[in-house]
Amino acid sequence: MNENGLIGLCEIANIAGVSPSAVGNWRKRYSDFPIPVKQLKSGPVFEQRQISYWLRKKNNPMVKIIALFNNKGGVGKTTILWNLATSLAELGKKVLAIDFDPQCNLSIAALGDKEFSTFLESSRQLPYGKTIRAFALPYIQQSSSGTAYIASPKNAANQNLDIVPGDFWLNNFSDILNVGTDVIGGAGLYRFLMPYNLIETVEKEFDKNYDFALIDLPPSFNTLVRAALYSSDYFLVPCTPDLFSAYCVGLIGQVLPRFIEDWEQGKRRYLESNSYDLIIPAKGQPKFGGWIFNGFDTRKKSGLDEIVKTGADQAQFQKVQDSIKDRLIPKLSNIKAYSAVPDFIDQEPVASIEDLNVMAPDSIVQNVPLKYLAQTRPTRENVGRGTWAGNQKDLMKKMDEEYDNLANFIIHQF
Repeated sequence: MNENGLIGLCEIANIAGVSPSAVGNWRKRYSDFPIPVKQLKSGPVFEQRQISYWLRKKNNPMVKIIALFNNKGGVGKTTILWNLATSLAELGKKVLAIDFDPQCNLSIAALGDKEFSTFLESSRQLPYGKTIRAFALPYIQQSSSGTAYIASPKNAANQNLDIVPGDFWLNNFSDILNVGTDVIGGAGLYRFLMPYNLIETVEKEFDKNYDFALIDLPPSFNTLVRAALYSSDYFLVPCTPDLFSAYCVGLIGQVLPRFIEDWEQGKRRYLESNSYDLIIPAKGQPKFGGWIFNGFDTRKKSGLDEIVKTGADQAQFQKVQDSIKDRLIPKLSNIKAYSAVPDFIDQEPVASIEDLNVMAPDSIVQNVPLKYLAQTRPTRENVGRGTWAGNQKDLMKKMDEEYDNLANFIIHQF
């Protein structure tokens, strides 16, 4: 490959493991085969990343990228992502979890704080440690890939789940990107596709073929969130039963269409001189994958065995649901560039996760996801005699089944 990323037919053949004549046949047979960037005396040359993208689409199903996003903090994005990723992995899916939140809660929970600290350590050989920074900083500053690193969860029952460790440096990442020049001006759209390119690099470097990539995000509308949403196929919105969840859902309906409008402006400018590009037209189209009601309390309905939400939490649930129906879905449906609300999504939550009380922090302390927590001894002082109570185990099982149901929903619908 040349320094400018251009390759010829023979190099494409070497990458694909076929003959040059087979590549020539592909050009005739497939109408979506990349267009040459230049025509030299020696033959046509192509942009290498366009060829890589096309080959991946041809040979394997593309990884589905899902962002967990809410501009409001404290809604359980990280916990939901961790347990959802675990359920997907248990169902036999290959999953990559990306810690794209400067708080690094996913890395601490899944890897352990001491273990995660070793990934942050830098040296002459590892100037940026072994976190997402090692890939992101060179990529953003030099428009070239850095080094990708992945880690295995501290407590996992299989090898289907990998994690890209986060970095507190990500607070600075958002300052490097410029919406006006990079997005609206069209000059740096690929800078905002860093998460997508990270996934592609991990798959290539570690010989992986993921089914799903889940991205944990900060509670913000900053450029980190833009980059993740532009890279994603779907986004999920966790909400909690509090006074501000309904309001923040409405804000998403106001802000996301502006994100898309900015991308569309930049895309038009970029494609005027880069009409051969296959990747940019396919990105910047995140679809609403539904909302998750998280952290609510329940009670037995008077005189019945039926379990229902408490009165206060039911009232907040209704407010969020109304905001989804009246403020979020209509705004997203007005996006003209693509269909942002799939037919299978409405105002009903795609999952409902009850408040796990002391079990949730214990899960994080032990670095054990909910699916395996009942098999461990609790560490918190307020948990009886060092064993989980029967009702606690029942709730763990019930919520684990809810995560499995959500995972199956995603597998079959996304």
